[in-house]
Amino acid sequence: MTVVIDKSICSLCRCHIKENTLFTGLNASQLDAFKDVVVISSHRKREVVFMEGDECTGLYIIRTGRVKVVRSSSTGKEQIIKILNPGDLLGFEVFYDGKIYTNTAVAMEDCELCYIGKDVFFKILEREPSVSKKLIIAMGHELNHAYERIGNLGLLNAREKLAHLLFTLASEYGVKCDGGTKLNLQLSRLEIAELLGITQETSIRLLKGFKEEGILEIKRKEIIIKSLAELKKIGE
Repeated sequence: MTVVIDKSICSLCRCHIKENTLFTGLNASQLDAFKDVVVISSHRKREVVFMEGDECTGLYIIRTGRVKVVRSSSTGKEQIIKILNPGDLLGFEVFYDGKIYTNTAVAMEDCELCYIGKDVFFKILEREPSVSKKLIIAMGHELNHAYERIGNLGLLNAREKLAHLLFTLASEYGVKCDGGTKLNLQLSRLEIAELLGITQETSIRLLKGFKEEGILEIKRKEIIIKSLAELKKIGE
């Protein structure tokens, strides 16, 4: 199975991004409002974009690469809140006038981000209400995703959570290969555990179990799913 994600062209920098992003389909007036205030920054793999507790100065849009959003507990335990792809928004604290970023953002691979300062961004929204509409839709998608994640964490056991996660990742990052679907996204056992809110030992044990059942194959950090139907069944 090869998953095809709808793409569009960013009006600002002409990169290929997801259809529902903030910067697709801008008219000339909207483009003029943004083009002089957006700053593009580059980040190396594992580089921190901002830390939990840093001053919230503006909004980021993923241009290329992937970024993980991480929350830390008082004991130092980390959980990955979300993996962001090109076109996704980063820094939602901006929209409720947050003074600090409440999560840490880390580049999962070499990436580029578009940045807009908070004050400038809100001035543009006042002048361009149609951009606000696109923003509301983007935030609606984010809220729906959060509801689904909370529901899954509360209703599923660890094995079911892992099956659901792998099936979801296959839907987003699956690439057809001989005998299955390869996840075009390298995740360590620790990162998988952090996504699910379980221990690394549990994620290793469950992955080994799926392998022994013939549901998937593991080659270092590479995961090849042999039976998407079985994963879907377990994760429902």
